[in-house]
Amino acid sequence: MLNILLAVYLLAVAPAISLWRSRHKRGNKPEASLASRYWSMSWKVLVLLTILWLGAREAGYTATQLGFDIPVSTAGTWGLVFAPLLLGGIALAGVISERGQTSEGRIELERKALESPFPWPRTRMEVLGFAVSITLMSAAWEILYRGFLLLLTPHIGLPMAIVASALAYGLAHGYENPQQLLGSIVAAFVFTLAYALTHSLWWLIAIHAGLPLSALPAAMAALRRRAARQSDAMRQEA
Repeated sequence: MLNILLAVYLLAVAPAISLWRSRHKRGNKPEASLASRYWSMSWKVLVLLTILWLGAREAGYTATQLGFDIPVSTAGTWGLVFAPLLLGGIALAGVISERGQTSEGRIELERKALESPFPWPRTRMEVLGFAVSITLMSAAWEILYRGFLLLLTPHIGLPMAIVASALAYGLAHGYENPQQLLGSIVAAFVFTLAYALTHSLWWLIAIHAGLPLSALPAAMAALRRRAARQSDAMRQEA
């Protein structure tokens, strides 16, 4: 019963809530501290993981069935080799792209980079909170939307399970504009297909968490540069 309720929540309720919230944003809401925002994002997935754990015990699911193959399969091992290569390639591409930009282009790139739904930290303690929260959330969403939902395969078939899981996860990111929504859905399909092919979550969690964590130094540098520009502008106005 718990597994049915969890599947309904992930496939229908969570996407509906995210879409509704993205279209009905509250204005003039007091800004919470970053620590509070990190915690508010983390406690919800902890609740969902607890429900999954109880449901898995009830249904007799194993860690391997949920994507945690021990020892890691051959496909999962190749995935773990691919993950750092992908992250390194993305980081290198970002550096090359930034060097080829004008000062105005760099400012525009910084603006886009800092427009993240997950607030970037500024202090060491906030960095720790960010790292813990992003790792927890990345692992949780991979377990829930890949490891758990693809257990629907015997009931609805693998193609339909992939479509349902990927579409629900993409919609659960909410709606900002058509490009963002399409990007979320496409990325969700890529991750879901990757799991369906390898049946291993280790490397997908590494990529999912590694993308924002590897972008953290650049984001913090961008925040410092933005603060310096604002300080210079204020001095010039004075």
